[in-house]
Amino acid sequence: MQKWLASLGRHRALKLLSLLLALALWFAVSGEERTETSLHMALEFVNLPAKMVITGEIPAELQVRVIGPRSIVNKLFQTRLTQTIDMASYKSGPHTFYLGPNSFSFPRGVVVTRIQPNPLTLNLSPTISATLPIKPVLAGNPPEGYELVNAKTRPDQVTVSGPLPELSDLKFIPTHPIDLRRLTELTVTATDLDFKNLHLTLKDQIPILAELDIQPKTLIRILSGVPVLPEPGPARLQPAQVAVTVQGLWPRVKDLKPADVKAAVDTRNLGRTRARLAISVSLPEGVSLVRVQPGWVSASKEKTP
Repeated sequence: MQKWLASLGRHRALKLLSLLLALALWFAVSGEERTETSLHMALEFVNLPAKMVITGEIPAELQVRVIGPRSIVNKLFQTRLTQTIDMASYKSGPHTFYLGPNSFSFPRGVVVTRIQPNPLTLNLSPTISATLPIKPVLAGNPPEGYELVNAKTRPDQVTVSGPLPELSDLKFIPTHPIDLRRLTELTVTATDLDFKNLHLTLKDQIPILAELDIQPKTLIRILSGVPVLPEPGPARLQPAQVAVTVQGLWPRVKDLKPADVKAAVDTRNLGRTRARLAISVSLPEGVSLVRVQPGWVSASKEKTP
C-alpha cells in the first residue's frame, strides 16, 4: 500500500480525491435507473473528393436506439447529435457503409441496440457543368376573355453543375408552376427553378424572372335588333331594324348593347318613290364593323296629312 501511495508522486491528496470522486460517480451511474429511447442523429459527409457529388437517396438522419442511465440518455436526447462520415478515400461508384455500436461516441454506460437505416448505400458520381434553357411551367388559364400570348424568362438560360448521369440527358430546367388565373396584363414575376430530385447547383445565384404577356382576346358579336335611323328627315324604312356584327378586344365588346350602336340611312335625296338606301354604322372607339345584315333598307318619304 505504501508503495502504491508512493507511486502517486506529488499532489497525492488531490489525486486520491479525484479517484474517489470518479468511483463515486461510477457507482452513482451504475446504480441509476436505466431507460431506453431513440436518438435522432443528423448525417454529415466530410472530405468529399473534388468534382464528386453524392447521388441516390440520402437519409436526412439516423435513428439510433440506445439504453443507458436515465440522466445521460435524457441529456443526449436534448442535444443536437451529428454522425460524421469521412468520404476522403472513396472514388466514383456505389459504396456501402455498415454502422455498428462502436461507430458512435456515446458516453460510457450507453449501449446501442438498433440503427436505422443500416447499412447506408451511397453513390459517388463525377460532376460536370452545362448551360441549359429555362422552361417556364404554367398553371391554370387567364381569366375569361384573356389569353397568354408569350411566356419567357429572364435570363432565358442558366449554367448548372451536377452528376454526369443526371445532366447528360437533361434538355432544360423547368420553373416551379406559375399561376395564370388572375393575370390580365403583361406581368413580370419572380420564380424559382425546380430541380426536382436532381442534385444540381447553380453556378451563379441570380434572380429568375418570368415575363408573361397576357392580352385580351378578340371577340366577335352579333347585335340583333339595332334600330335604323333616317337622317336628316323622317322616312318609312323596311326593315326598321338590322343585325350588326362587330369585333374588338373582349373588354370593349363583351358588354356592348344594341343601343351602343348607331345605324342610319341618308334621306336627304329621298323622293316620293321607294328607294334602296345603304346603311352606315357608327361604333364606339376600339370596335370595328364586320357586317350589317341586311346592308340595305327600302325607304320612302312619310305621307303628310
